[in-house]
Amino acid sequence: MSKFNYSILVLGVALGLGLWSCGGNSTKKSENVFLNDFETLYGFNDKVDKGKAYSGECYYTIDSTIEYSTGFIKKFGKISSKKYSKVKFSAFVLLPSVATSVDMVIQVWDAKVNPIKVLSSPISGQLGINKWVEVSLELPLANLYGPDNDVRCFFFNANRNQLFVDDFKVEFFE
Repeated sequence: MSKFNYSILVLGVALGLGLWSCGGNSTKKSENVFLNDFETLYGFNDKVDKGKAYSGECYYTIDSTIEYSTGFIKKFGKISSKKYSKVKFSAFVLLPSVATSVDMVIQVWDAKVNPIKVLSSPISGQLGINKWVEVSLELPLANLYGPDNDVRCFFFNANRNQLFVDDFKVEFFE
């Protein structure tokens, strides 16, 4: 199995096991905003703890055992029949060290499970340590929309650093 295929398999398993979208473990606030504050995952996901959350009581821990965080994955057609102009992925992160570095990622995949567009941005301890900071990433959706295409948002932890995440939000704009 090639390294790329293995990475895709690992990503699929990671997202499948820790996934949330507009039901179950998430709260849908409006037609085009999906939130996960991790409150409903406490006791069901061993990476969700209580304590130093940005809001509420619970937060998600990304650590050396996690390469791909829990995330958002949904087909455009399941979100709405509308075509959106962009997607914005945001979250609050707490970085315990200046050496911490992870990537915030938005991907669009076609119905044949091929990536069409991948956008990532490094999040590092340069933002400050031991304080909650909001980070975000936006992807224009021109020429990417298809009702069977998936949009995926997650953190990629290639260096297996530790950080904490709260109030994970995915928002679609017309």
